[in-house]
Amino acid sequence: MLGREPDFVDEDMVGPVIRAGALADAVAAAVEDDNPGAEVHVIERGDYVRIHINRKLRLTRASIENHIGKSFNLALLEAEMPAFKGRMEANVDEIRWFYLR
Repeated sequence: MLGREPDFVDEDMVGPVIRAGALADAVAAAVEDDNPGAEVHVIERGDYVRIHINRKLRLTRASIENHIGKSFNLALLEAEMPAFKGRMEANVDEIRWFYLR
């Protein structure tokens, strides 16, 4: 379930902070696809968007490509992602964020 909230970021939330625009919209939709049943929090902050889920988040290249309608190199996401919350692991096909205390 996609939820747009103005200020909520729980300490257990993880995920990317992305520059606002078409890519951020595609990533938010892809996160919802890649994490079925999870409550996705999208917090718009003007120039950037926080996209967070509780404790673990998976984002795949295939889901982003599905939403932007063309091939996409996940490494290019870093240029649009000035920050993230949690630990991050990445490969050419997916990025995972997770919470470790």
